[in-house]
Amino acid sequence: IIITGISNQTISRCSILVISSDWLENLGNEYGGVIINAMQRGLPVMAIGPDAGNSLLMVVGNFIASKAALIVGIPTGNGKQLRPELPTNVVALEIAMIPIRNATRYPTIWEVYVNTPPTNITYAVLRAWKDYNTARAFQQYGSSLSVNIQGFNYVGHVGWYATNTYDWYGNLAGQQALSVDFYYTFYYITAKNNYYFFLNLVKHDVTGFPTHLSGAFTPCVATEAVNGYTSKWPGQVLFYSAPIGGSSNQVTISYEEIGLFGKEGVVVGETITQGSVNWNYLSNPIEGQDKWTWTFNNPSTDATYTLVPADIFQLNPNLPGGQPPLIETINSTALFGNYLGCFNAPSTISVTVDVYPTSVTVISTST
Repeated sequence: IIITGISNQTISRCSILVISSDWLENLGNEYGGVIINAMQRGLPVMAIGPDAGNSLLMVVGNFIASKAALIVGIPTGNGKQLRPELPTNVVALEIAMIPIRNATRYPTIWEVYVNTPPTNITYAVLRAWKDYNTARAFQQYGSSLSVNIQGFNYVGHVGWYATNTYDWYGNLAGQQALSVDFYYTFYYITAKNNYYFFLNLVKHDVTGFPTHLSGAFTPCVATEAVNGYTSKWPGQVLFYSAPIGGSSNQVTISYEEIGLFGKEGVVVGETITQGSVNWNYLSNPIEGQDKWTWTFNNPSTDATYTLVPADIFQLNPNLPGGQPPLIETINSTALFGNYLGCFNAPSTISVTVDVYPTSVTVISTST
C-alpha cells in the first residue's frame, strides 16, 4: 500500500514515522503541520533517502530552531545561534523530542547516518527505533537497569553518531556508535561566584558482523576520549572520571563516581555476557583530557558491546573560561578483526559541543 497523505488521526496509531526524502520534497510543505504535531507529541520522525537530513529540516527546521534543546547545524553569524542543516551525504536522519510540561525547549535526540549503503537502511531504521526507546526510558526515569544518576539535572543528548567498516567485498563488517548524555548542577557561593558542574555520560556501542566471504568480524579494541581544553580555558577543570585505573579479564564493569559533597554522582554496572574485557584509563588534567581503552577477549559476532564511561567537569568562575558553556570534544574509535587478525577500523567519531545548564549545542561533528 502506498500512502500519499498523512493526518493527525493516522499518526496517532504510529510508534515511529519513517518518510522518504522524495516524499518530503514533494509533499513535505503540505503536511508539515502534521509532522511537527507528531514531534510535539514525542513521536520519532525519520527521513531516509538522498539528502535525507535537509529534506526533513526544510520542513521542520524553524520548529527545531525554536523548540529543540539540541540543534545540529551551521552558525548563523548571530552569536552562537545555529541554523539546522546537515551535509548532503546524510542518507538517514531521526529526530525525536521528549515533551516536558512547561519546558521552553525539549530534550532532543538526533540520530544521523552518513553514506550508509541502501541495503543497510532497514538496519538504520531499526537501530534508530531501539536507541530512541533506550534514550526515552533513560530520560524519563533517570536510570536504566545499569545506570543511576543522583543530584544532577538532565541537560540533553547528542547522537547517536555511527561509522561502519566493510570487508573487501563491501559487506558490513563492524559498526561503532556514539552518544553522550549531559547533566548539570551548581553550587551557589555569591551572585557572581557560582561553581558549575557538568557530567558527561558517554555511551559507545561496538558491533561486529558475520560476512559470507570474509568470516565473522568481532571487536578488538575500542576507545573513548574527552577533551575539555583546560590549557586554553583554565576554568574548565577535569573534576572526576570513572572507571579509572585498569583491569583485565573482567566480565563485570561497575563503578560509583561521587562528586562534590557526596550528594551527586553516577553509578554504572554492566555484565559482559560474551567473553571479557580489559580496560585502561589515561588522564591528563593539565590539558583537561581523559581516555578509556578497552580490549576484548573472546568476543562474539553479531553482539553489541556497550561501554559507558563518565566524567565531571567543574567550571571555576575565578579562572578564564569558568562560566558556561562548557566547551568540549568527545571522540570514539573502534577496531575489528576476523580470522586474519585485527585490522579493520571505521572512521573516528568526533563531536564538539557547547554545554549550557539548560541545553547543549553541537558545534561540529566528524565521522
